[in-house]
Amino acid sequence: MSVRSRLSLGMLAGAWVLAAGLNAWAGDIPPAVQAKFVKILAAAAGSPGKVACKDAEVLAELEKIGVSQDAGAKVAWAKSGEVGALKAAGKFIICSKLDDLPKGGSIAIVEEGGKPQIYLHMGNISASGVTLSDSVLKIGKRL
Repeated sequence: MSVRSRLSLGMLAGAWVLAAGLNAWAGDIPPAVQAKFVKILAAAAGSPGKVACKDAEVLAELEKIGVSQDAGAKVAWAKSGEVGALKAAGKFIICSKLDDLPKGGSIAIVEEGGKPQIYLHMGNISASGVTLSDSVLKIGKRL
């Protein structure tokens, strides 16, 4: 296993532990937890420290952990309704709704049973040109 794979796996495991303590959040995963996953996934996708993001809440949390807004970044965080435009721009799109994966999302981070779960849309990941580490591919559920 490469250093990058071990590092990605370790960071994802840490984010899961953090998220498990926040399972009282009703509905979606809290922005602070979403931001941690976005930071990890952006780094795994080759865009460390930079994400295209128009969601004010998630962006504020990203900035707290050292990730800057960059419209030119290959990786984007998308709210519902933004996925189509970001797909047309060739972005690797991380979103919070499974419904956004068929519309162009690459990865969805959703809450299941009080815990975060990662879903992968392999066709959209491939179309974005991003190669993910094996550790991310093993943890995520493929659609």
